[in-house]
Amino acid sequence: MEAEEVSRAEDGAEYPGSKNEGQPDVAQPDFPHGGQSPGPTALWEMLERKFLEYQKLAHGSLAEHQQSLLDLLPLFLKAWENSVGIICFPSLQRLAEDTSNQLAQEIQKALVGKPAEQAREAAGQLLRWKGDVDQDGYLLLKSVFVLTGTNSETLGRVAESGLPALLLQCLYLFFVFPLEKDELLESDVQVQRMFVQMLLNICCESQGLEKLLSGNELQSLVIATTCLREHSCCFWKEPTFCVLRAISKAQNLGIIQYLQAMDCIKLSLQNLSKLADSLPAPEVSEAVNLILGFVKDSYPVSSALFLEFENGEGYPLLLKVLLRYDGPTQSEVDPHLEELLDLVVWLTTCGRSELKVFDSVTYPQLEGFKFHHEASGVTVKNLQAFQVLQNVFHKASNPILCTKVLAAIRIMWAWNARNFFLLEWTLQPISQFVEIMPLKAAPVQKQFFQLLEALVFELHYVPHEILGKVQCLIKESPESPCSLVALQSVLKIVGRDLLFTDIFRDSGLLGLLLAQLRKRAKILRKSGNKESMLGVQDTERELTCVMLRTVVTLLRGSVRNAVVLKDHGMVPFIKIFLDDDWYRGASLSILEQLSVINAEEYMSIIVGALCSSTQGELQLKLDLLQSLLRILETPKGRAAFRVSSGFNGLLSLLSDLEGSLQEPPQQTWAMVSPSQTLDLVLHTLCALSAALHLDPVNGDFFKRNGLFEKLAEDLCLLGCFGAQEEEGAPRHSGADTKARPFADLLSVAFTSRSPFPPKIQSCLQILSFLDSMASGTLHLRRDLKESPRAGQDPAVNAQKKEAGRDAQGNFKQWPDMEERVDEGDAVIMHPGVLCIMVRLLPRLYHTDHPQLSQEIQCSMASHIQSLVKSEKNRQVMCEAGMLRTLMASCRQALTTSSSPLHSGLIRIFEKLASQAIEPDVLRQFLGLGIPPPLSAATKILHSSCLHRGDPGGSGSQAAAAGTGEGPAGAAMDAGPGPAVTHTFRASGTSQGSTTALQTSLSLISMTSPRHLQPQRAVLAPSFVEFDMSMEGYGCLFIPTLSTVMGSSTEYLVSGGIGTGAARSFPPSAGLTFSCWFLISRHSTVLEGHPLRFLTLVRHLARTEQPFVCLSVSLCPDDLSLVVSTEEKAFQPLDIMEPEDDPEPSAGRQLRVRCGQLLACGQWHHLAVVVTKEMKRNCFVSTYLDGQITGSAKMLYIQALPGPFLSMDPSSFVDVYGYIATPRLWKQKSSLIWRLGPTYLFEEAISVDTLEVINKLGPRYCGNFQAVHAQGVDPDIEATPLIAEEKVSFGLHLASSSTTRVTDIRNTYSEVDSRLIAKEMNISSRDNATPVFLLRNCAGHLSGSLRTIGAVAVGHLGVRVFHSIPAASSLDFIGGPTILLGLISLATDDHTMYAAVKVLHSVLTSNVMCDHLMQHICGYQIMAFLLRKKTSLLNHRIFQLILSIAGTAELGFGSSAVTNVGVFQHILCNFELWTNTADSLELSLFSHLAEILRSPREGPRNAEVAHQAQLIPKLVFLFNEPGLTFSKIPTIIAILGCQLRGHFSIQDLLRIGLFVVYTLKPSSVNERQICVDGGLDSSVPAGSQTSGKTIWLRNQLLEMLFSVISSSQLHLSSETKEEMFLSLGPDWFLLLVQGHVHPSTTVLGLKLLLHFLASPSLRGRFKDGLCAGSWVERSLEGVDIVIDNLKSQAPTPDQSPSLLPGFRVLKDFLGHHVHIPEVYLIVSTFFLQTPLTELTDGPKDSLDAMLQWLLQKHHNEEVLRAGLCTEGILLLLEMLKATMSQILWLPCSCQPHSHARPLMKCTFSPQEALEMTPGNGRSLPVCCISLAVCTAPTPRIPPGEPRSSSRRWLQSSSLWGPTRSP
Repeated sequence: MEAEEVSRAEDGAEYPGSKNEGQPDVAQPDFPHGGQSPGPTALWEMLERKFLEYQKLAHGSLAEHQQSLLDLLPLFLKAWENSVGIICFPSLQRLAEDTSNQLAQEIQKALVGKPAEQAREAAGQLLRWKGDVDQDGYLLLKSVFVLTGTNSETLGRVAESGLPALLLQCLYLFFVFPLEKDELLESDVQVQRMFVQMLLNICCESQGLEKLLSGNELQSLVIATTCLREHSCCFWKEPTFCVLRAISKAQNLGIIQYLQAMDCIKLSLQNLSKLADSLPAPEVSEAVNLILGFVKDSYPVSSALFLEFENGEGYPLLLKVLLRYDGPTQSEVDPHLEELLDLVVWLTTCGRSELKVFDSVTYPQLEGFKFHHEASGVTVKNLQAFQVLQNVFHKASNPILCTKVLAAIRIMWAWNARNFFLLEWTLQPISQFVEIMPLKAAPVQKQFFQLLEALVFELHYVPHEILGKVQCLIKESPESPCSLVALQSVLKIVGRDLLFTDIFRDSGLLGLLLAQLRKRAKILRKSGNKESMLGVQDTERELTCVMLRTVVTLLRGSVRNAVVLKDHGMVPFIKIFLDDDWYRGASLSILEQLSVINAEEYMSIIVGALCSSTQGELQLKLDLLQSLLRILETPKGRAAFRVSSGFNGLLSLLSDLEGSLQEPPQQTWAMVSPSQTLDLVLHTLCALSAALHLDPVNGDFFKRNGLFEKLAEDLCLLGCFGAQEEEGAPRHSGADTKARPFADLLSVAFTSRSPFPPKIQSCLQILSFLDSMASGTLHLRRDLKESPRAGQDPAVNAQKKEAGRDAQGNFKQWPDMEERVDEGDAVIMHPGVLCIMVRLLPRLYHTDHPQLSQEIQCSMASHIQSLVKSEKNRQVMCEAGMLRTLMASCRQALTTSSSPLHSGLIRIFEKLASQAIEPDVLRQFLGLGIPPPLSAATKILHSSCLHRGDPGGSGSQAAAAGTGEGPAGAAMDAGPGPAVTHTFRASGTSQGSTTALQTSLSLISMTSPRHLQPQRAVLAPSFVEFDMSMEGYGCLFIPTLSTVMGSSTEYLVSGGIGTGAARSFPPSAGLTFSCWFLISRHSTVLEGHPLRFLTLVRHLARTEQPFVCLSVSLCPDDLSLVVSTEEKAFQPLDIMEPEDDPEPSAGRQLRVRCGQLLACGQWHHLAVVVTKEMKRNCFVSTYLDGQITGSAKMLYIQALPGPFLSMDPSSFVDVYGYIATPRLWKQKSSLIWRLGPTYLFEEAISVDTLEVINKLGPRYCGNFQAVHAQGVDPDIEATPLIAEEKVSFGLHLASSSTTRVTDIRNTYSEVDSRLIAKEMNISSRDNATPVFLLRNCAGHLSGSLRTIGAVAVGHLGVRVFHSIPAASSLDFIGGPTILLGLISLATDDHTMYAAVKVLHSVLTSNVMCDHLMQHICGYQIMAFLLRKKTSLLNHRIFQLILSIAGTAELGFGSSAVTNVGVFQHILCNFELWTNTADSLELSLFSHLAEILRSPREGPRNAEVAHQAQLIPKLVFLFNEPGLTFSKIPTIIAILGCQLRGHFSIQDLLRIGLFVVYTLKPSSVNERQICVDGGLDSSVPAGSQTSGKTIWLRNQLLEMLFSVISSSQLHLSSETKEEMFLSLGPDWFLLLVQGHVHPSTTVLGLKLLLHFLASPSLRGRFKDGLCAGSWVERSLEGVDIVIDNLKSQAPTPDQSPSLLPGFRVLKDFLGHHVHIPEVYLIVSTFFLQTPLTELTDGPKDSLDAMLQWLLQKHHNEEVLRAGLCTEGILLLLEMLKATMSQILWLPCSCQPHSHARPLMKCTFSPQEALEMTPGNGRSLPVCCISLAVCTAPTPRIPPGEPRSSSRRWLQSSSLWGPTRSP
């Protein structure tokens, strides 16, 4: 069965020419004329009818019967052809039987009794087509041909006729006896095809085969093919072989027995053996193939024929036949040879049993090798057959024959890998072949070694013995071509696996090659590296190259081999090969492999070769740089490069190119093209970029040693850049044209036919290199030779191309850069290179091409501006010092506003300065455009001019003209630049204003807040940013947070700083964690990367596993804050269980959702307060931005880590911490967040303390030991917010530095240095790696040991930014004085607005500027400056000032006053706003009223206004001459709102003082003044001669009454009493004097009686109070008194007088009995009804008023408290006064009309008796009153004097003498 697997799939039994295309037409049947040919169905039906007729003639004669059949056959063939081979004939078998019988009869008749030649002729004539004459034989042949192709049943009928044997006999005749004529007709070919196909069809059926074996025809035919008669018919040779192969493939046992019985195989072998040497090899091999075909096809059924083949000397015959092909080289391979070799290969599989061999595998072997002992698949069993192939290879010299033999062996190996071992361990063919390989042709050698390689690559087997012989072959004849091929094969094998590097080292091949290379290096050194001139053969060169490459491969990955090479002293000899272009690549590779064991030596060689190379050895330099690039991929190579002065070497390489790009070039560079120079510049920059890429040590070294500046200088000296711009140098001022994009300019510069001049083209190409270098992509290019210049892709697009590189590039270790984007912009990897581009920017100007130069400059400036578009890139460039570079290199462009670069560079400067700018740089920038200070001579000249005077005006006038700019000059002296000198020309003033405007606009852009907090705009703090998208980790490591020591632990095991004892852990009083953070981008839910605020880890000494004991994190799933005290093992994430699966221990975790409180891009304050309680419990509270978000009772941190319950006395527990994600939890995600100031306190701080911390903001950098509360004077000594010993650590960038691990060990402790080095994965004695240390700002405080701080771990994942924005830097160079100077320089409203806008931006975001303003009285100075420039103020500036004060967002946000200084000294400076345009004074008053009315911020604003002395300032306004009537209501409204919001008795006294000021002397009767008609708006409000004063007084009194009686104020009785006593009774009585206007009297009486509603005050008022207290209280703290209140100082010894209140009030009310409101007010007082209810009553008559009062008064209150006795007495006194006036006044003027309704409505005896308590005492009074009211009015006789009236009244028995009630 194995032979079946080996046999080739051959075509089916179908002769290639059996198709019937082109066959001649047989006789057509007759059809009716004129009709169409019938269809297939009709034809078959017609055939059926005729066949029935034919059957009816069966009893006729034989001739008629045969003729009738011949007549049917044309119709049958016609129907078959029209049916496309489909036969629909039911009598098909009968037809087949009759037709085949008749054909057999005809053939028998033709052959019988004739000699062979005649029989052959007769058979041919019978079957040949002869046209229209006698075609019966052909017709029968074709019909039988059709019938044999139908089905097996029909074929059986044909076989029964005996036709197969006759056909085989005919075939023998046709083959053995050729025709005499050579002509062959087409019809003969068709007959042959049908004949052969009939035989093939018969062979497919067993019945047919049996008929074929009935005679000896088959034996004769087989023997005939092997006799190889010279005259056999060539025309019938191929059909004969085809039929015999078909018989062979039938695999019939009868055929095997027939061939064995007839000795066919034996006879054939004998015949072939005799003829093998004489006949051509193809004919012999074809016959042998036929015989072997019978053997092969029969083998699966029976091995009899195979045995006959072996016994019949078949193998020698095969060897003889195969060696017949060993002749001259043939151009084509004989197919018979290939078939014969295939059959020989098949013979190797024939055998009775498997070959038995012993396992002789030599180890070591490759990893995938496995030797199978059991047979699987096709294996070799016949070694005799294989020996035929082996002997052929040994004896043959023909390359085709040898290669075919090798291919046959390869096939055997492909069947089963075991075949190799079966053959090699028995016959050893491959080992023997190696020995004779030098004798073979080159193709044979090549294929043999490919066979050898297949053992390694396909079988994974290392043939040690064979490789040993190959090595001997190389050693014996190292110069031979065969050694070259063998070495090439060894080179491929060595590259397969690192195992071969050890095998060939141990076998001595490496030493052999090194010896040969040493020999060749010596020859090369003696020849002076001129092999090409000495006629060295290319074969020798190639052999040397292969040796070098083999050594390279042996060294790759094998340190031991590199050591062997170094021990052989080969380094000097390898260096010799560097000078030859043929050997340089391989020798550089050898040196690169040596760098594994000694990178410094490699670097010294390469750098030395670079520095020592001559000017013309450009290619050598390029090759060295390319090799350097490959080594710089590894961190070890980059470190060696730095140590070996590699940076200096590369920079010296650039220095040597000085002047190489000049136009025209210098003589020394005449032979070097600019393209070659640029090639070298490109590769040099690539090497620098690779050395700096992702290497913090090299980056720090390069920056610290000023090598960026050196690189810029070297590039400037190349010759293509222009000279440095000079001050005042003329520049081309062409038409402004829009500059093309920088990328487009670079693309044009790299085209083959660039339109740019050579120098400019070189500049652009170098800028392209620098641009790619800045983005970190220059060294990642795979096409450094072509792409920058010859390629079509410009260098500017290199960054985009890197993402599309395949994995087959040279630089595999570099990370992909396509993900390094930030906010849509490329990340700046090397900001120092961008600074170099800025340095080159002014040098891009060429005087011979001014317009193009300016376009390139503008385009590049725009490109740089686009690079700093993102906030991150701005911060990176600030850290790199780009602002200083701009000031140093582009000062002229920054100064000259007409420069095309000015606006772009200013914009870049502003963008960067908004992030961070050093104070001295900001000083320089602000000094741009300011003229230098005057010399001493100029000052003397100016001073003399001032003394002499000026023709245009006196010196004093000139000085006065300059005083307007005086404050600016003073301010700028303290500012950034030289002092501003005053000029007497208008142009100077204009220039100063223009400079101020430009400076202000720039400062606005720099200082505008970028971060808006919910409460205020703040400056961004310094921060540490953690980016998890780069490396997946990045953290701050906090070493030695605490060390818990055993009783006998040595003190040296603890790190930290301080002089106290070790800090205990966990803290006994609880703890508080506080930090400021900003989230730039959350991680996705799928990434699941939490934001880890704090992770505390503990480790018990002498144990392996550390444990996390406290963690504070933000979960990305639902943005929940998670605080956990659960002990978890600190281990990698892939080992840890998924966080979602295990449930946290009960009471060990607090989870609070706070997603709605978090906003990306906004700073938040987080506080976690853990309050320790009894036993092991604690109370955890979380706060976000001062607002509590969650709390829970939890278990406190346990005493010892993990499962440990006790600790050895000599052991200790080390506690350390992480902020963000440590390396152990590495996990890439999109999370980016920033950390600001962070603290850990060992106590649970209070909510008030948290509120203070939150208000201090993220820029606070202290220890909370001297915190001033908001609003408290900074000069007052501050108190500690948190105790010193409770501050565990404080981290912020203000206290940070870059250091080294060794410095940490020397400065702090070795324990900390070891911990840090371990975490950073560096040596503890490393002194090169920069370590960013955030020092513990609490380290100097008293208390226990503290951690030294925190170190940043993770180069790519951690970024540090020191925030020094312009608003903050201003504090160090003058601060407010600069801003005030800008205001003083303003000469128009635009400049003024810009200056105030700068002040607004700075004060809004910088608290320190506000402190400085207060310190220098800046707000007063600002008010002075604004008052000097009142004409420039407008509504926009007014709104800005409101924004500074914090009240501009009225109705949209908080309107609380945040800047008290601006509010007090500017907004409340009403003189400043009096004469401004746009009615700003009215707007100010309206705004003040609105902010004081605010329900939320009104009280706070009123308190600030009280501090700002708002009420005194407003009161002083009433005396201003310019105060118009329209402003008074608003001012009084402000006063009312102020008193309601923040009530102050002192403010009340000041208003009361002014009210008294408005009173006229007693000589002036105010009753005669009409208030309503005298309100002339043109008259000042405070005029003494107008009704405005009375109206103003009344407005103030109404306001006071509304305030005192307001429900909003909620004044207590004690406060009201204090108010009354502070004003004093005389103040109220002054308002009800007889000469005072009635309206004032009414208001004053309401005020007085409102206070007297209090029983205690009524009693004290009745008994008598001291007068003048309001004067005394008003004088307290008042330096300026209103003029009309000035009087002689009172006598110190004068005792205060008591004033009886009601007695005086009674007398004064007697003068106002004609005023109805007085009666109403007193009646209200009498009924104890609140006076506030009188506002809604009628005003038409007293009667109506009193009726309304009786309806409104509170009966229940009167019944409870009773009537006011003092009120009824006042009414009686008024009635008395009324009655007294009746006697004096005529009837028309008598006031009795008021008395009657009063008595009617008020004094009913019954009501009075019921309502009056103690009615026995008051009843007589009521009755007397009733009698007086009802008595008739007495009449005084006419002419009676008044005195008599009074006397009459006094003598009346009713009244009696006048006395006090």
